[in-house]
Amino acid sequence: MESPPPPPMETSKRRAAATASIASLTNDNSVLPIELIFFEILIRLPVKTLLKMRSVSKSWISRISTPEFVKAHLNFSANNREFAHHRVLSIRSGSHIHDDGHITRWRYFRTFSLYAILYGESPCFPVELHNFGVSYNVLGSCDGLFVISKTWYDNDIENLFLWNPSIRKLSKLPYSGIDARKRRFAYGFGYIECQNDYQIVEIVASKPSYLIADISVYSLRNNSWKTIQEFPSISLPENVKFVKEKLHWITGGGSGNNATWFNPGDEKFGNVALPNPSGDTFNWKFVSSSGNLCMTCDYRNKIDVWIMKEYGLAESWTIVGSIPKFVNKVVRPIFISHNDEILLQDVSGLLWWYVSRDDGSFDRPEDQTRCEYDRGSELNLYIESLVSPNSP
Repeated sequence: MESPPPPPMETSKRRAAATASIASLTNDNSVLPIELIFFEILIRLPVKTLLKMRSVSKSWISRISTPEFVKAHLNFSANNREFAHHRVLSIRSGSHIHDDGHITRWRYFRTFSLYAILYGESPCFPVELHNFGVSYNVLGSCDGLFVISKTWYDNDIENLFLWNPSIRKLSKLPYSGIDARKRRFAYGFGYIECQNDYQIVEIVASKPSYLIADISVYSLRNNSWKTIQEFPSISLPENVKFVKEKLHWITGGGSGNNATWFNPGDEKFGNVALPNPSGDTFNWKFVSSSGNLCMTCDYRNKIDVWIMKEYGLAESWTIVGSIPKFVNKVVRPIFISHNDEILLQDVSGLLWWYVSRDDGSFDRPEDQTRCEYDRGSELNLYIESLVSPNSP
Protein backbone atom coordinates (compact mmCIF):
# COMPACT_ATOMS: atom_id res chain seq x y z
CA MET A 1 0.00 0.00 0.00
CA GLU A 2 1.40 3.39 -0.95
CA SER A 3 2.37 5.70 1.88
CA PRO A 4 0.24 8.87 2.03
CA PRO A 5 1.66 12.35 2.22
CA PRO A 6 2.40 13.68 5.71
CA PRO A 7 -0.82 14.64 7.52
CA PRO A 8 -1.57 18.39 7.67
CA MET A 9 -1.25 20.33 10.91
CA GLU A 10 -4.54 20.41 12.78
CA THR A 11 -3.92 23.17 15.30
CA SER A 12 -6.69 25.66 15.96
CA LYS A 13 -4.42 28.61 15.11
CA ARG A 14 -3.59 27.26 11.68
CA ARG A 15 -7.23 26.50 10.91
CA ALA A 16 -8.26 29.97 12.05
CA ALA A 17 -5.58 31.53 9.86
CA ALA A 18 -6.60 29.44 6.87
CA THR A 19 -10.24 30.37 7.37
CA ALA A 20 -9.40 34.06 7.56
CA SER A 21 -7.18 33.84 4.48
CA ILE A 22 -9.80 32.08 2.38
CA ALA A 23 -12.51 34.43 3.61
CA SER A 24 -10.43 37.44 2.60
CA LEU A 25 -10.23 36.12 -0.94
CA THR A 26 -13.98 36.37 -1.32
CA ASN A 27 -13.92 40.08 -0.55
CA ASP A 28 -12.35 40.70 -3.96
CA ASN A 29 -13.63 38.43 -6.73
CA SER A 30 -10.75 39.56 -8.92
CA VAL A 31 -8.38 37.56 -6.72
CA LEU A 32 -10.08 34.19 -7.04
CA PRO A 33 -13.52 33.38 -8.47
CA ILE A 34 -15.94 32.29 -5.75
CA GLU A 35 -16.73 29.03 -7.57
CA LEU A 36 -13.02 28.15 -7.65
CA ILE A 37 -12.74 28.74 -3.91
CA PHE A 38 -15.64 26.44 -3.09
CA PHE A 39 -15.30 23.66 -5.66
CA GLU A 40 -11.50 23.45 -5.83
CA ILE A 41 -10.40 24.44 -2.32
CA LEU A 42 -13.17 24.03 0.24
CA ILE A 43 -14.27 20.59 -0.95
CA ARG A 44 -10.90 19.29 0.30
CA LEU A 45 -11.58 20.30 3.90
CA PRO A 46 -13.00 18.04 6.63
CA VAL A 47 -16.62 18.48 7.70
CA LYS A 48 -15.69 19.87 11.11
CA THR A 49 -13.70 22.70 9.49
CA LEU A 50 -16.47 23.46 7.00
CA LEU A 51 -19.03 23.74 9.78
CA LYS A 52 -16.83 26.35 11.47
CA MET A 53 -16.35 28.24 8.20
CA ARG A 54 -20.09 28.75 7.84
CA SER A 55 -19.66 31.61 10.32
CA VAL A 56 -17.73 33.64 7.74
CA SER A 57 -20.89 35.09 6.20
CA LYS A 58 -24.51 34.30 5.35
CA SER A 59 -23.52 33.64 1.75
CA TRP A 60 -21.02 31.00 2.93
CA ILE A 61 -23.72 29.26 4.96
CA SER A 62 -25.90 29.18 1.87
CA ARG A 63 -23.17 27.95 -0.49
CA ILE A 64 -21.82 25.23 1.82
CA SER A 65 -25.38 23.93 2.26
CA THR A 66 -26.25 23.73 -1.44
CA PRO A 67 -26.87 20.23 -2.88
CA GLU A 68 -24.17 20.87 -5.49
CA PHE A 69 -21.48 21.58 -2.91
CA VAL A 70 -22.60 18.78 -0.58
CA LYS A 71 -22.37 16.27 -3.44
CA ALA A 72 -19.03 17.60 -4.71
CA HIS A 73 -17.56 17.38 -1.19
CA LEU A 74 -18.92 13.85 -0.74
CA ASN A 75 -17.46 12.65 -4.05
CA PHE A 76 -14.05 14.15 -3.28
CA SER A 77 -14.02 12.56 0.18
CA ALA A 78 -15.11 9.15 -1.10
CA ASN A 79 -12.38 9.12 -3.73
CA ASN A 80 -9.59 10.16 -1.37
CA ARG A 81 -7.22 7.20 -1.56
CA GLU A 82 -5.56 7.93 1.76
CA PHE A 83 -8.97 7.65 3.52
CA ALA A 84 -8.49 11.10 5.06
CA HIS A 85 -12.26 11.55 5.42
CA HIS A 86 -13.18 7.99 6.42
CA ARG A 87 -14.07 7.14 9.99
CA VAL A 88 -14.92 4.05 12.00
CA LEU A 89 -18.05 4.03 14.16
CA SER A 90 -17.56 1.83 17.20
CA ILE A 91 -20.59 0.55 19.12
CA ARG A 92 -20.07 -1.26 22.39
CA SER A 93 -22.79 -2.62 24.68
CA GLY A 94 -22.55 -3.77 28.26
CA SER A 95 -24.04 -3.62 31.72
CA HIS A 96 -23.09 -2.81 35.30
CA ILE A 97 -24.51 -4.50 38.39
CA HIS A 98 -24.82 -2.10 41.34
CA ASP A 99 -24.41 -3.06 44.99
CA ASP A 100 -28.18 -3.12 45.46
CA GLY A 101 -28.59 -5.56 42.56
CA HIS A 102 -29.89 -2.95 40.13
CA ILE A 103 -28.55 -3.39 36.59
CA THR A 104 -27.65 -0.43 34.40
CA ARG A 105 -27.26 -1.16 30.71
CA TRP A 106 -25.20 1.09 28.46
CA ARG A 107 -24.17 1.51 24.85
CA TYR A 108 -21.24 3.63 23.70
CA PHE A 109 -21.16 5.29 20.27
CA ARG A 110 -17.65 6.50 19.42
CA THR A 111 -15.82 7.35 16.21
CA PHE A 112 -12.17 7.02 15.14
CA SER A 113 -10.19 8.43 12.23
CA LEU A 114 -9.36 5.61 9.82
CA TYR A 115 -6.43 7.65 8.48
CA ALA A 116 -4.96 7.91 11.99
CA ILE A 117 -5.33 4.17 12.55
CA LEU A 118 -3.82 3.06 9.24
CA TYR A 119 -0.93 5.48 9.01
CA GLY A 120 0.38 5.51 12.53
CA GLU A 121 -0.94 8.80 13.90
CA SER A 122 -0.63 8.24 17.62
CA PRO A 123 -2.39 8.53 19.95
CA CYS A 124 -5.63 7.67 18.17
CA PHE A 125 -8.26 9.17 20.42
CA PRO A 126 -11.96 8.43 19.92
CA VAL A 127 -14.60 11.12 19.58
CA GLU A 128 -17.62 10.55 21.79
CA LEU A 129 -20.90 10.74 19.90
CA HIS A 130 -24.59 10.86 20.73
CA ASN A 131 -25.56 8.71 23.72
CA PHE A 132 -28.50 6.86 22.24
CA GLY A 133 -28.90 4.32 24.98
CA VAL A 134 -29.03 0.54 24.97
CA SER A 135 -32.20 0.25 22.88
CA TYR A 136 -30.71 1.77 19.70
CA ASN A 137 -29.10 -0.18 16.84
CA VAL A 138 -27.47 0.60 13.49
CA LEU A 139 -29.34 -0.98 10.56
CA GLY A 140 -27.32 0.40 7.65
CA SER A 141 -25.26 3.32 6.36
CA CYS A 142 -24.61 5.22 3.13
CA ASP A 143 -22.69 8.43 2.36
CA GLY A 144 -22.23 9.30 6.02
CA LEU A 145 -25.87 8.69 6.95
CA PHE A 146 -26.92 5.93 9.34
CA VAL A 147 -30.30 4.25 9.74
CA ILE A 148 -30.87 3.89 13.50
CA SER A 149 -33.64 1.88 15.14
CA LYS A 150 -35.10 2.16 18.61
CA THR A 151 -36.43 -1.15 19.86
CA TRP A 152 -38.70 -2.41 22.60
CA TYR A 153 -37.44 -4.79 25.29
CA ASP A 154 -38.29 -7.77 23.05
CA ASN A 155 -36.34 -6.31 20.07
CA ASP A 156 -39.46 -5.21 18.20
CA ILE A 157 -38.73 -1.95 16.37
CA GLU A 158 -40.49 1.11 17.77
CA ASN A 159 -39.01 3.97 15.70
CA LEU A 160 -36.54 4.58 12.88
CA PHE A 161 -34.15 7.53 12.54
CA LEU A 162 -31.65 8.91 10.04
CA TRP A 163 -28.47 10.19 11.66
CA ASN A 164 -25.39 11.98 10.38
CA PRO A 165 -22.72 11.85 13.14
CA SER A 166 -20.44 14.27 11.29
CA ILE A 167 -22.92 17.18 11.43
CA ARG A 168 -24.66 15.84 14.60
CA LYS A 169 -28.15 15.79 13.07
CA LEU A 170 -30.87 13.24 13.79
CA SER A 171 -34.25 12.92 12.07
CA LYS A 172 -37.13 10.68 13.11
CA LEU A 173 -38.79 8.87 10.21
CA PRO A 174 -42.53 8.41 9.74
CA TYR A 175 -44.18 5.07 10.49
CA SER A 176 -44.03 2.67 7.54
CA GLY A 177 -47.50 1.26 8.14
CA ILE A 178 -46.22 -2.29 8.64
CA ASP A 179 -46.67 -3.78 12.09
CA ALA A 180 -43.33 -5.48 12.73
CA ARG A 181 -44.20 -6.68 16.23
CA LYS A 182 -43.61 -10.40 16.77
CA ARG A 183 -42.16 -10.62 13.26
CA ARG A 184 -38.67 -10.71 11.85
CA PHE A 185 -37.30 -7.93 9.69
CA ALA A 186 -34.31 -6.77 7.64
CA TYR A 187 -33.30 -3.36 6.35
CA GLY A 188 -31.22 -2.05 3.47
CA PHE A 189 -30.14 1.53 2.83
CA GLY A 190 -28.64 3.14 -0.27
CA TYR A 191 -28.58 5.98 -2.76
CA ILE A 192 -30.52 5.87 -6.05
CA GLU A 193 -28.60 8.08 -8.49
CA CYS A 194 -31.29 8.39 -11.17
CA GLN A 195 -33.77 9.68 -8.57
CA ASN A 196 -31.26 11.65 -6.48
CA ASP A 197 -32.76 9.99 -3.44
CA TYR A 198 -31.72 8.01 -0.38
CA GLN A 199 -34.01 5.04 0.18
CA ILE A 200 -34.57 2.51 2.96
CA VAL A 201 -35.92 -0.94 2.14
CA GLU A 202 -37.88 -2.59 4.97
CA ILE A 203 -38.43 -6.34 4.59
CA VAL A 204 -40.70 -8.11 7.07
CA ALA A 205 -41.34 -11.85 7.42
CA SER A 206 -43.97 -13.78 9.32
CA LYS A 207 -43.18 -16.48 11.83
CA PRO A 208 -42.68 -19.41 11.77
CA SER A 209 -42.04 -19.72 8.02
CA TYR A 210 -39.85 -16.58 7.77
CA LEU A 211 -41.04 -16.08 4.20
CA ILE A 212 -41.21 -12.45 3.16
CA ALA A 213 -44.65 -11.05 3.93
CA ASP A 214 -44.21 -7.29 3.33
CA ILE A 215 -41.75 -4.95 1.66
CA SER A 216 -41.85 -1.16 1.99
CA VAL A 217 -39.51 1.54 0.64
CA TYR A 218 -38.89 4.87 2.32
CA SER A 219 -37.92 7.87 0.18
CA LEU A 220 -35.96 10.64 1.90
CA ARG A 221 -36.83 13.03 -0.92
CA ASN A 222 -40.56 12.49 -0.40
CA ASN A 223 -40.34 11.68 3.32
CA SER A 224 -42.84 8.86 2.83
CA TRP A 225 -43.16 5.08 2.49
CA LYS A 226 -44.61 3.05 -0.34
CA THR A 227 -45.61 -0.61 -0.29
CA ILE A 228 -44.19 -3.03 -2.86
CA GLN A 229 -47.10 -5.06 -4.16
CA GLU A 230 -45.31 -7.91 -5.94
CA PHE A 231 -42.29 -9.85 -4.71
CA PRO A 232 -41.03 -13.44 -4.94
CA SER A 233 -41.79 -16.04 -2.29
CA ILE A 234 -38.36 -16.24 -0.66
CA SER A 235 -37.02 -16.31 2.86
CA LEU A 236 -36.01 -13.26 4.86
CA PRO A 237 -32.39 -12.16 4.25
CA GLU A 238 -29.88 -12.38 7.07
CA ASN A 239 -27.10 -10.37 5.44
CA VAL A 240 -27.86 -7.52 3.01
CA LYS A 241 -25.69 -5.09 1.08
CA PHE A 242 -26.57 -2.16 -1.19
CA VAL A 243 -24.39 -2.22 -4.34
CA LYS A 244 -25.00 -0.73 -7.79
CA GLU A 245 -28.26 0.82 -6.52
CA LYS A 246 -29.62 -2.64 -5.69
CA LEU A 247 -30.17 -4.40 -2.39
CA HIS A 248 -28.51 -7.84 -2.41
CA TRP A 249 -28.99 -10.77 -0.09
CA ILE A 250 -28.30 -14.50 0.02
CA THR A 251 -31.13 -16.97 0.51
CA GLY A 252 -30.88 -20.55 1.71
CA GLY A 253 -29.01 -19.85 4.93
CA GLY A 254 -25.98 -18.34 3.20
CA SER A 255 -25.02 -21.46 1.25
CA GLY A 256 -26.89 -21.01 -2.05
CA ASN A 257 -25.49 -20.47 -5.55
CA ASN A 258 -27.30 -17.21 -6.25
CA ALA A 259 -27.94 -13.92 -4.53
CA THR A 260 -31.27 -12.14 -4.86
CA TRP A 261 -31.36 -8.43 -5.62
CA PHE A 262 -34.08 -5.81 -5.43
CA ASN A 263 -33.95 -2.45 -7.20
CA PRO A 264 -36.12 0.03 -5.27
CA GLY A 265 -35.89 2.49 -8.17
CA ASP A 266 -37.91 0.36 -10.58
CA GLU A 267 -39.21 -2.20 -8.02
CA LYS A 268 -37.73 -5.14 -9.94
CA PHE A 269 -36.18 -8.33 -8.55
CA GLY A 270 -33.46 -10.52 -10.01
CA ASN A 271 -30.56 -12.85 -9.28
CA VAL A 272 -26.80 -12.64 -9.53
CA ALA A 273 -24.54 -15.69 -9.54
CA LEU A 274 -22.24 -16.29 -6.60
CA PRO A 275 -18.66 -17.51 -6.98
CA ASN A 276 -18.05 -21.21 -7.51
CA PRO A 277 -15.45 -22.10 -4.87
CA SER A 278 -13.70 -25.40 -4.46
CA GLY A 279 -14.18 -27.53 -1.36
CA ASP A 280 -16.84 -27.42 1.31
CA THR A 281 -17.80 -23.95 2.47
CA PHE A 282 -19.53 -22.88 5.65
CA ASN A 283 -21.08 -19.56 4.86
CA TRP A 284 -21.23 -16.70 2.37
CA LYS A 285 -21.43 -13.13 3.58
CA PHE A 286 -21.44 -9.73 1.89
CA VAL A 287 -18.84 -7.17 2.96
CA SER A 288 -18.43 -3.45 2.20
CA SER A 289 -16.21 -2.42 -0.69
CA SER A 290 -15.39 0.52 -2.94
CA GLY A 291 -18.43 0.08 -5.18
CA ASN A 292 -18.16 -3.58 -6.24
CA LEU A 293 -20.10 -6.61 -5.07
CA CYS A 294 -17.85 -8.30 -2.52
CA MET A 295 -18.25 -11.47 -0.45
CA THR A 296 -16.42 -13.61 2.04
CA CYS A 297 -16.42 -17.41 1.92
CA ASP A 298 -15.79 -19.05 5.28
CA TYR A 299 -13.82 -22.32 5.50
CA ARG A 300 -12.50 -24.21 8.50
CA ASN A 301 -8.98 -22.82 8.23
CA LYS A 302 -9.32 -19.64 6.15
CA ILE A 303 -11.59 -16.92 4.80
CA ASP A 304 -11.56 -16.23 1.06
CA VAL A 305 -12.51 -12.74 -0.11
CA TRP A 306 -14.15 -12.48 -3.55
CA ILE A 307 -14.93 -9.41 -5.67
CA MET A 308 -17.12 -9.29 -8.78
CA LYS A 309 -14.92 -7.13 -11.01
CA GLU A 310 -17.64 -6.65 -13.64
CA TYR A 311 -21.12 -6.54 -12.18
CA GLY A 312 -23.47 -9.24 -13.51
CA LEU A 313 -20.69 -11.30 -15.11
CA ALA A 314 -20.25 -14.54 -13.15
CA GLU A 315 -16.82 -15.18 -14.70
CA SER A 316 -15.49 -11.92 -13.22
CA TRP A 317 -15.59 -13.18 -9.62
CA THR A 318 -11.97 -12.99 -8.37
CA ILE A 319 -10.31 -13.97 -5.11
CA VAL A 320 -8.41 -10.93 -3.80
CA GLY A 321 -7.30 -12.45 -0.52
CA SER A 322 -7.18 -15.73 1.38
CA ILE A 323 -6.95 -14.95 5.07
CA PRO A 324 -5.67 -17.68 7.39
CA LYS A 325 -7.52 -18.26 10.63
CA PHE A 326 -4.99 -17.48 13.30
CA VAL A 327 -4.81 -19.53 16.49
CA ASN A 328 -6.66 -17.79 19.34
CA LYS A 329 -7.34 -14.76 17.17
CA VAL A 330 -10.65 -13.96 15.50
CA VAL A 331 -10.39 -11.70 12.45
CA ARG A 332 -13.20 -10.28 10.33
CA PRO A 333 -12.99 -8.42 7.00
CA ILE A 334 -14.99 -5.19 7.21
CA PHE A 335 -13.95 -3.33 4.03
CA ILE A 336 -12.22 -3.91 0.67
CA SER A 337 -10.39 -0.95 -0.89
CA HIS A 338 -10.12 0.07 -4.55
CA ASN A 339 -6.70 -1.67 -4.60
CA ASP A 340 -8.19 -4.91 -3.24
CA GLU A 341 -6.59 -4.33 0.15
CA ILE A 342 -8.62 -5.89 2.94
CA LEU A 343 -9.33 -4.03 6.16
CA LEU A 344 -9.51 -6.52 9.01
CA GLN A 345 -10.81 -6.21 12.54
CA ASP A 346 -9.40 -8.48 15.21
CA VAL A 347 -10.64 -8.96 18.75
CA SER A 348 -7.59 -7.32 20.33
CA GLY A 349 -8.69 -3.85 19.27
CA LEU A 350 -6.72 -3.40 16.07
CA LEU A 351 -7.64 -2.55 12.50
CA TRP A 352 -5.07 -3.47 9.87
CA TRP A 353 -4.67 -3.97 6.13
CA TYR A 354 -4.22 -7.44 4.68
CA VAL A 355 -2.60 -7.58 1.24
CA SER A 356 -2.50 -11.05 -0.30
CA ARG A 357 0.50 -12.02 -2.47
CA ASP A 358 0.78 -14.53 -5.32
CA ASP A 359 2.94 -16.85 -3.24
CA GLY A 360 0.25 -17.12 -0.56
CA SER A 361 1.97 -14.79 1.88
CA PHE A 362 0.54 -11.49 3.08
CA ASP A 363 1.67 -8.06 4.21
CA ARG A 364 0.68 -6.50 7.50
CA PRO A 365 2.13 -3.02 8.12
CA GLU A 366 3.87 -2.76 11.48
CA ASP A 367 3.35 0.98 12.03
CA GLN A 368 -0.42 0.95 12.30
CA THR A 369 -1.96 2.42 15.42
CA ARG A 370 -3.99 0.35 17.83
CA CYS A 371 -7.28 2.15 18.44
CA GLU A 372 -8.84 1.77 21.85
CA TYR A 373 -12.15 0.15 21.00
CA ASP A 374 -13.27 -2.61 23.31
CA ARG A 375 -13.38 -6.26 22.43
CA GLY A 376 -16.67 -7.25 20.89
CA SER A 377 -17.35 -3.78 19.50
CA GLU A 378 -19.54 -3.49 16.42
CA LEU A 379 -17.65 -1.49 13.79
CA ASN A 380 -19.08 0.47 10.86
CA LEU A 381 -16.94 2.26 8.27
CA TYR A 382 -18.33 5.56 6.95
CA ILE A 383 -17.39 8.76 5.13
CA GLU A 384 -17.65 12.16 6.75
CA SER A 385 -20.26 14.12 4.82
CA LEU A 386 -22.54 17.13 4.88
CA VAL A 387 -25.55 15.11 3.72
CA SER A 388 -28.59 16.10 5.76
CA PRO A 389 -30.89 13.43 7.23
CA ASN A 390 -33.78 15.77 6.41
CA SER A 391 -33.28 16.06 2.64
CA PRO A 392 -31.10 14.49 -0.11
